[in-house]
Amino acid sequence: MEGSKSSDSEVKKTPIKGHRKTKRSPTTKQVKDKGKEDPLFDEEKEEEKVVELKTSKDVILHVMEFKLYVNLMIICTVLALFMPDIWEAAGPPPISWDIILYATMMVCLLFFMSEIVLLSWARDDYLFSFFFWLDSAAALSLFPEALMVFNVDILKLLGNNSTTLSLTRAGRAARAGTRAVRIMTLVKSAFEKWMSRKDENRSAKKQSQEESAIGGKLAAGITEKVILVVTAMLVANLLISGSIGTATEPALENAFTTLEELYRDCGGGNSSLSGGVAGCRTIRTDCMDGVPTDDPTCHFNLFFRLFVIKNNGDMGCPTINTGLTGSDLDSATRTALACRLQVFQREYNFSNYSTSATCETQVIRSLRILGDWLWCGPEAEDSLRFAELQEVIIESGSRVALADIPYTRGSAVSNILQVLFIIILLGCSSYFFHLDAERLVIGPISKMAKLVDRLNKNPLAPIEESADTGMEEFETGFVERALRKFGKLIQIAFGEAGADVLSKDNTISTDGITTSTFVAGRKMQAIFGFAIVNNFNACTECLQEDTMLFVNTIADIVHRACHDNQGAPNKNIGDSFLLVWRLDDDADISKPVGDIADDAVKSFIRASMEVQASEVLRKMTESPKIQEAIPGYRVTLGFGLHVGWGIEGAIGSMLKIDASYLSPNVNLAARLESGTHQFKVDILLSDKVFNMLSPDVQALHRKIDCVTMKGSQLPITIYTYDVPYFGATTMGELYAHEDPDMDFWDNFPPRTSSTFRKRHAEGVRLYLEGNWSESRKLLEMCIQENGDGPSKVLLDVMGAKKFIAPDGWKGWRELTSKEVVRAPRHDSDGPTPRPARPLHGPGAGPECAAR
Repeated sequence: MEGSKSSDSEVKKTPIKGHRKTKRSPTTKQVKDKGKEDPLFDEEKEEEKVVELKTSKDVILHVMEFKLYVNLMIICTVLALFMPDIWEAAGPPPISWDIILYATMMVCLLFFMSEIVLLSWARDDYLFSFFFWLDSAAALSLFPEALMVFNVDILKLLGNNSTTLSLTRAGRAARAGTRAVRIMTLVKSAFEKWMSRKDENRSAKKQSQEESAIGGKLAAGITEKVILVVTAMLVANLLISGSIGTATEPALENAFTTLEELYRDCGGGNSSLSGGVAGCRTIRTDCMDGVPTDDPTCHFNLFFRLFVIKNNGDMGCPTINTGLTGSDLDSATRTALACRLQVFQREYNFSNYSTSATCETQVIRSLRILGDWLWCGPEAEDSLRFAELQEVIIESGSRVALADIPYTRGSAVSNILQVLFIIILLGCSSYFFHLDAERLVIGPISKMAKLVDRLNKNPLAPIEESADTGMEEFETGFVERALRKFGKLIQIAFGEAGADVLSKDNTISTDGITTSTFVAGRKMQAIFGFAIVNNFNACTECLQEDTMLFVNTIADIVHRACHDNQGAPNKNIGDSFLLVWRLDDDADISKPVGDIADDAVKSFIRASMEVQASEVLRKMTESPKIQEAIPGYRVTLGFGLHVGWGIEGAIGSMLKIDASYLSPNVNLAARLESGTHQFKVDILLSDKVFNMLSPDVQALHRKIDCVTMKGSQLPITIYTYDVPYFGATTMGELYAHEDPDMDFWDNFPPRTSSTFRKRHAEGVRLYLEGNWSESRKLLEMCIQENGDGPSKVLLDVMGAKKFIAPDGWKGWRELTSKEVVRAPRHDSDGPTPRPARPLHGPGAGPECAAR
């Protein structure tokens, strides 16, 4: 029956990834055994298909979904809709064969009733639902045919008249309207399968789409209303037309009434007084047309003959061609009537008012006037079905019965066409009504629901702009656009670290957002990078309201460089930015992991160069206030990179949440970034990050020291990359010399030469080994060449000890200067630093602000 889907009652086993089920049903065990036999067999996927039938209701609903049962119900539906009409249109066969039809209808009725009972018990939402009443009405319409198996003729009990016949036809129309839903569903399913075989891409797309809940509900509601309207119209039309009657019945009744009056006038109707012989009191067999007479018997005989000739069919004579007109039609009519008159005179005997014709082949099967049978008898009606018998009964009890087989055949064909029309009408109406609902409501809502579901599963999923569908002016279009904007804002606000927080199902309830910060985070591995804007405080005090433009311009450069190189921006902390390159949890960080470490360094090099070349930043920093406060200032950044574990999660309270990372490794990245001020370099990276670089990129870096930092007990060897300076004033100039056939490292090599890096590496090696006097010579040469900051730092460290390594020197030192002002970079003539104004004290920010 319609609405018998059992998806709500089926419990599917959904195994959690990474966990093994501990309880298996026999079916699942068979799946496991199959997996042993076939190594390519995916046991976990097969287990997901296993349906656990917990109750007897589940068993019933599962059985009702078997293909055999579904096909059986479809066959019963087709038989119930078409078999009675096909039976009547095809002949019909002898009435003795009708037991086949009645038995078939009884079987269909039993199937329909059993399905109603089972669904009412097994499905909580079926009893007294729309489809319950629909299916009950369809089953009820089968009772007249089904009960004929037991010789119970309900229609005969109601009376053989036009109203009863109209009720019969209305019942079949109701059956067509109610059961046609199954045929419509079958045709739709077959059409979709045919289209799927014709277009494999369409099939794949169809399978990937799930019908929305509101779409299914609205489609069901539209179908219900269409069925009710169409069925009500058909039934009402048949009932009204039946109550009014046809144009031929009153004419026949009037002629029969006149015949009865003439029979009474000639003394008929008193067969009991004349020895049981029917007929007029006077016997006349010589009455002729056109001869005037006052004899009541002739009046009756002639009118009786005319009544039979007109209403007894063609009587074996040529049929009048209704396509003829004028004189041709008159001539054909006279010829046909003359033939029928001859047949009547040959077969009818007015001496005893009886006929020698075979009554079972006549149109007029019986005629009784005032109790006298003047044409055949009631036994001639036994070979007629109810629908084939037309009778006229007047108040006195006189009755004429006619066989209306041609009309019955035509009516059966009409009923078949009507059922087909109903199926087409229901299908088209439902489709076109649903099409508008899909376009205006369901489609936009489904897209919004899929967007929310996609973001719930993957908060960082790309959000594409909605195509121009002409729906933008409607409320659904406005809501969809707003939802996409909110989604993008959430992605920007939470970033990659907030993906797990947003996607956790237990953080959202049906009552709204119930995110709790009192939950454990997730341990992960990543390369952590910090970027800081040098001299930010002084710039802020000078720029005032333009500070936001200043910071966001830098953030855009840093974030895009990170995003384009496998990274994800995380936090913006005023003058600094936290950037993250996620690694697999089982990644071996002691060696290169793809090219992610190369890309992390590459993003910092690119950000450093683009900040220098930014025309917007240059115009802002060339303002008199900033140049007066910090002469020769240009925007420079310091970067620190470290790799290790971190705890990812939500930080804050229900009033404000940030998604970020907590770990000593994050702090070490921040301290490396602070160390760029002391060493006067752009980038510092730890030895762990250096080990993850590819050999070719490692060769472009140089080791500058081995230190311990606050929060780390183990010494860390630190490296730097000498970012090149091109003196570009626009992005176009920066990338103008870039050769597309060369990789990034060939286009933007370190600004220091390989000879310099070898000399510096040797000096650092001697420093770490404790040979400070020799190291001094090499490092002084490096300073003389380009004023190298790292070399100067090491010379200061060794000079404090008079260039003699202390006793117990282990090749590393403690890095104590965390907050050291870094000299700003300037033009392209080289990295020679200029004195910078202090951030606090005379000449610092407040002085600028006072101006």
